[in-house]
Amino acid sequence: MIPAPGPPAPDSPSPAGLPVRTAVREGAATRQTAPLLARIPELTAWEEENFGPYPFSSTGAIVDPAVDTGYALETQTRPFFPVGTFDTATLVHELAHQWYGDSVSPKSWRDMWLNEGFATYAEWLYDEDFGDKPAGESFQEAFEDDAAWEFPPAEPPGPEVLSETPVYRRGAMVLHQVREAVGDEAFFRLLKGWPADHRGGNASTEDFTRYAERTTGKDLSAVWEVWLYGDERPEEPDGADGS
Repeated sequence: MIPAPGPPAPDSPSPAGLPVRTAVREGAATRQTAPLLARIPELTAWEEENFGPYPFSSTGAIVDPAVDTGYALETQTRPFFPVGTFDTATLVHELAHQWYGDSVSPKSWRDMWLNEGFATYAEWLYDEDFGDKPAGESFQEAFEDDAAWEFPPAEPPGPEVLSETPVYRRGAMVLHQVREAVGDEAFFRLLKGWPADHRGGNASTEDFTRYAERTTGKDLSAVWEVWLYGDERPEEPDGADGS
């Protein structure tokens, strides 16, 4: 592996001074990867605004077209990308895992939605801030996806389905319903408080639901019953097409 050509240099900092370290295998499509690699400081700073202080001592990425995994991986401080997966949405998703998944890890495989639901919601927030697409529109698309309703995100039938749609898209729907229930101010405090309070540890779905209710002061049992544990798609909620 060699350092990525052009900006960012291996140790170029984020706006907050966080070292950014990137690498691309020699011979990779550098014209394709360099512009997005150069956005890592900016994207990390944006995620800090939403999720709180970055939980590690450096950020970055590794891009390798010679390894055909078919998916990116949220390796700590430097997510790994086969070159075909290296796009803005996936980079936003894997960087969000530094907070949700790498700093706070699931207590068991059944809690994987805590990783993937948060990282998917990070994509929705990015589209809301930069793509003129309210998170409610992303919610609506997920709501209409039949695959999202194959099983409840907090009760996957087995570890073999941990990469399936309910864990990702319905997990994000859970978070959007929390946002709708508590309002933006409390919701964004929750996004920052959860990884800060559980930094360096493991957490379960039950830990999260208790934390969310305690910190927002809201009874969210209806959200958990329908969106987190419910077996069937409910009636479309009011405000699903808004943010």
